[in-house]
Amino acid sequence: MARLADRMLDGCEPCRPYHLWPNELDSWLRDKISRDLTGPSSSQQLEKLFQSERAKYLQMQTVATVRFDPSTFVNTPIFAADDVAIYQESLPLGTTMPDVVASMAPPFDNFFIEFQGVPNKANLYAWGVFVLAHNYSEAYRRCKDDHDTPRWILEFQTFMEREKGKPFGPVSRHFIGLAEDGTWFRHSNGLHWSEGQSIQYKGSTPIPLELSSTLVDNVALLIFPALLTISFMHCKSVTVRDCVPPEKLSLSHEKKYGHKLTRYHVLDIQPLRKLLDQYRSGSPSDLRHALHICRGHFKTFTEDAPLLGRHTGTYWWAPQVRGAKEVGLVVKDYRVKAPAEFGTAYRDANEVPAVHERQVADTDDPDRIGLGLAAHNRTQNTIAEVVRTLGWNPRSPAANEPEYDLAWQTESGLFVCEVKSLSVANEERQMRMAIGQVIRYRQKLTAAGYEPVTAVIGIEKHPSDTSWEELCRDEDIVLIWPDTAEKILRTEFENRRSSESNDVVH
Repeated sequence: MARLADRMLDGCEPCRPYHLWPNELDSWLRDKISRDLTGPSSSQQLEKLFQSERAKYLQMQTVATVRFDPSTFVNTPIFAADDVAIYQESLPLGTTMPDVVASMAPPFDNFFIEFQGVPNKANLYAWGVFVLAHNYSEAYRRCKDDHDTPRWILEFQTFMEREKGKPFGPVSRHFIGLAEDGTWFRHSNGLHWSEGQSIQYKGSTPIPLELSSTLVDNVALLIFPALLTISFMHCKSVTVRDCVPPEKLSLSHEKKYGHKLTRYHVLDIQPLRKLLDQYRSGSPSDLRHALHICRGHFKTFTEDAPLLGRHTGTYWWAPQVRGAKEVGLVVKDYRVKAPAEFGTAYRDANEVPAVHERQVADTDDPDRIGLGLAAHNRTQNTIAEVVRTLGWNPRSPAANEPEYDLAWQTESGLFVCEVKSLSVANEERQMRMAIGQVIRYRQKLTAAGYEPVTAVIGIEKHPSDTSWEELCRDEDIVLIWPDTAEKILRTEFENRRSSESNDVVH
């Protein structure tokens, strides 16, 4: 079956206003005629005037200065993601893109994602998004070591097809900034990095302002399933299969249009869809937890636990999308630099701090004064000893790292821990502070290349409010206290190692 990419190669019109708003422009012209009339007119006269004005507008309407270049499809992976669009359309009303997309790290420098014959609010037969990945420091001439800027910029050029065989575009350009780990980059004010712009037109007939002002936002809705598709490309439960058009149909197409039908890839999300549906009854953000992302990361193997029983050192564990090698889905280098040695030698906390250490002025942090400081330090040292018992080396933060209490590296990634003393009176505040701190540590260390990072909160004793355990599980945070530390840390490590055993790309 021919896809949108085939029809674009057969002929893709540059965008014109009537491509985008056929019904809206007709209404606008009828209203304009009614406003300009000075006297009564019959319905026949109005229709005659309308047809005349419409013909003039079509003849003189502006045309986009940007045209589709067929050479862009040479060696460009093409993905048919109809199932993703169907699933996206079924999501609860009010679901936004940031609610569900996870890692969108670009698997290629450029690729094309298309959707055909699926429900959409624009009533299109098909649409497609050409995705180009830009290095932010190269595209915007910024310092590559500036951590307050995105790592990548994804550019999306959208093409449409209202009637089969009449594709047009591009109609707009959208840009999204990605952090080092491939997630959507946020500005310091919490807003996501995104921009949108319509393309340039030439010609004397203007586009009605009330139409052009809504174009970028409307097209953004068509990009939603493309973002979800990129996230699915990183999922273990998604397979990619190669679709080769029947030779007879392909030869027939070549005789008629001068080229064979394109080979393309199809994302099979059926196994993942069952898992995702389990989260549909909860909040939309739960979908992010359902996406089991298998991103690239570094693993360090020591003499005590060598890779395959004999190799030591730091290795890059590549991202994976399952499927046959001949599918042609080659995940390129994510350009993540190998991190330097993590942290410094662990510094034992003083469990009997001197009076001047226990009476810090101008602070209400219970872990910096009085009995809270002593309890904090005892708990920290206890966890450090448990870490040694399990065969790992606890580390204290280096000068250029977040101010965590302790961390340790394993062959399943980095564990970073914030320690808190606890009492019935301060439990709410201490736990809220700890959750915010470890989430921030995890984000910053992940961006620095130490992926995967497991966030750990070590507390003095079992919390009186057991809902904190549920919240930590929901946020993928490991919650421990001295009586449970060894058992829980061993279990968490083994679970992560078992989960990642399927991630190796041979």
